[in-house]
Amino acid sequence: MDVRYAESMEESAEILRLVLQKMSEWRLSFTPVQYTVVYEYVTNINSSLKKSVDDLLTAGSLTDKTIEEAYYSCIIPEQTLPVLEQRGLLTQETLDVLNRMSESAKATMQTTQKARFGILSQHKALKSAEIVDASLLQSVIAQLAGETKKLLDSSEALENNLRDSRQEIENLRSELQAVAQASTIDPLTGIANRRGFEKLLGERLLVQETKLGNSSFLFLDIDHFKKINDDFGHIVGDRVLQAVAKLLKAKTRGEDIIARFGGEEFVVVLPGTPIDKAHIVAESIRQNIERITLLNEKAKKTIGSITVSIGIDSHKAGQDWHETIQHADKAMYQSKQSGRNRITTYFKS
Repeated sequence: MDVRYAESMEESAEILRLVLQKMSEWRLSFTPVQYTVVYEYVTNINSSLKKSVDDLLTAGSLTDKTIEEAYYSCIIPEQTLPVLEQRGLLTQETLDVLNRMSESAKATMQTTQKARFGILSQHKALKSAEIVDASLLQSVIAQLAGETKKLLDSSEALENNLRDSRQEIENLRSELQAVAQASTIDPLTGIANRRGFEKLLGERLLVQETKLGNSSFLFLDIDHFKKINDDFGHIVGDRVLQAVAKLLKAKTRGEDIIARFGGEEFVVVLPGTPIDKAHIVAESIRQNIERITLLNEKAKKTIGSITVSIGIDSHKAGQDWHETIQHADKAMYQSKQSGRNRITTYFKS
């Protein structure tokens, strides 16, 4: 198995020093995401990430938020390379199956040609014989029986090989589907990740907009999530993320799109839904999340109320969805600034 980080202990210590120096210089929070981004930056193992961070530095817009965005756009996709490699392995396995099928078919054809030659030889022997006695007939019949058995055995071998190969190909197809799905699903929450979100938008949104008209985008962020992790640990934090994702599934329709956009952020797309109705959906989500009760097993008590800040924007057919996301994100930040646990609709200034 390939290792992404293979530095020695001495090298890691030096990298740690450089990373901490950069994180302090750039005034970043000391979180795993930020550390990973800066680690890959100083080791220069990720060229796209290095360019992205350099661009942020040049623009003077390097923050915890933009570093997180760099993580989900430059590191997460690279970490799906094993998925692509797995697809390559599956391709090789498929070629191996086809090669075995080809060899089996070739062997059967060679056996058939030999049997045909043997049968023609016996036919010629009978035609040219002046006297067809019992011994000659017995010899011809024995030869024919032998050639027939070879044909039957060869045909049976080919049939068995084809049956096994069909099963192998079916297994490979299922495995490939699982690999493809794994690259678009957030493993923690079971809903689409950012890559899966973009795929679903491409598959569904254009078609649904043609039929249903404008859509609404909801951008959700769990309030005080860092404090939840700090106070109760990342296991409880993971349970909060799972609970929010489960509720979003319950409060949306089959044609709606829900995704974990990154960290504690979620996106919900409501096709054919105007802003006023989207606000009703968002309010239902907000109230039900506030009612979620999770038990802190160590302390044997609930962790307190979970709340989300939500931003909404209307998405017009043909509009760049990145722009809609940015607007909903800005509206979500207005909800944060206004006291959290509330909904704000984006208004163009």
